[in-house]
Amino acid sequence: MHLEKFKGIFPALLTPMLEDDSIDFESLERFVKHLLSLGVKGFYVGGSTAEGFILTSEERKRILETVVGASAGQATVIAHIGAISTRESCELARHAEAAGADAISAVVPFYYKVSPEGIRQHYHSIMDSTSLPFIMYHFPGATGVSLPLDFYEAMAQHPRCIGVKFTSLNLFELQQIRARCGDDFLIYNGHDEVYAGGALSGADGAIGSTFNMMPQPFLQMFDHAARGDWSAVMPLQAQANEVISHLLAYDVIPYEKMICYLQGLFRTPKARQPLSQFDAEQKAAIEQYFNSSAVLQANSLSKLPG
Repeated sequence: MHLEKFKGIFPALLTPMLEDDSIDFESLERFVKHLLSLGVKGFYVGGSTAEGFILTSEERKRILETVVGASAGQATVIAHIGAISTRESCELARHAEAAGADAISAVVPFYYKVSPEGIRQHYHSIMDSTSLPFIMYHFPGATGVSLPLDFYEAMAQHPRCIGVKFTSLNLFELQQIRARCGDDFLIYNGHDEVYAGGALSGADGAIGSTFNMMPQPFLQMFDHAARGDWSAVMPLQAQANEVISHLLAYDVIPYEKMICYLQGLFRTPKARQPLSQFDAEQKAAIEQYFNSSAVLQANSLSKLPG
């Protein structure tokens, strides 16, 4: 399989919503086109950042269809189809293939304490349900699940398992997955604040939530890292981390939606409960920071091409 189409910077797409909690498909389509115009490689659709676990299955399907349509063949679309239920995951996987996604991905089943063997069977059932390439999703901070390196090594032997979205600060583990699974196994850095370290440790690209509101420093980092120009990578990581440091004082997804709203990309900053609903004081503080940030200002609608 030709893997170059899967290497690069992939926003883990936010889901724009209207004040009545319905999906704002008009903003979503415009958002996809703007991010493409900046040079992102593709999109990770329906994951944690998308509020995927507080969307209905039908909403997840329609969002994916909208992203595939708006991408018009210009992007690599990875559909996150993970759910606690294997049956629902397989249903979403079959839909993703029919909708035109390029690959599927799934977080491990969480809440219930499923054994590594149960997770292996869950993943194999998903892979058996479609012919699409499959990308594991490792996010122990959210799922509470850590898997042994042997698990990744065994999964990498499956012809349809092509990689992992690695959302952990343990970059030693990332490097060990690279060493064990080989250069043809894709690794995506998942914590944006350590992308530079992830790239140096062997990541092929990144899937990140902050790419929604500031893709430019990460696109530049990816290009510099590909050339081995590490001295240029570090100041860009510091630039991004200044924003991330401010973000971490708030609930991440509502913060990013507020920024995309201020950038003119979303019609409202609405996030679904139980995510935070910012009060007027919090919104004012975020807007004040936005107005002072050149990095965030650069991604405003008026600054984007087209």
